[in-house]
Amino acid sequence: MSLLKLTGAVIVLTVIIVFFTLVRNGANLLEPPGVVKRLAVFLSVNSASTMDDHPFEELRTPVFAIDAETLYHRVLESANELGWGIIAHDSDTFNANFVVRSPILLFEDDVYIHVTPVNRNQSSLYIQSSSRTTWSRADFAANSGHIQELIEKIREQ
Repeated sequence: MSLLKLTGAVIVLTVIIVFFTLVRNGANLLEPPGVVKRLAVFLSVNSASTMDDHPFEELRTPVFAIDAETLYHRVLESANELGWGIIAHDSDTFNANFVVRSPILLFEDDVYIHVTPVNRNQSSLYIQSSSRTTWSRADFAANSGHIQELIEKIREQ
């Protein structure tokens, strides 16, 4: 009987840890398209990217009311403020690559950005975040969290 209780306690503890990790990473579990769809993604995929028609609203391609060069510089400043390491950047093409380290286990994720001019006073931002860890397909919404964190930081400026 004690083995059964121990197994149950381990399962409950695991569920609690997974739940709080998802919430901390900005999984937005109660938002459309719903808990089941979001869990299916966050527990089976280790990358995220913005798209115009993404089913998760927070991952739709953001458009900013500033020119591409200004947005590109804001991205670089924001990534620096977030403590992300710059791997490479190209101000001519408005591309940049960053590395993000998780605070506890120091997992590394790669973030790629590309700024696209929409018109003279508007720019869109494509962001892709991918886990370097290959032993697990689940990222527990970490990559989605990086995208949301960067967008939020840019909007604060």
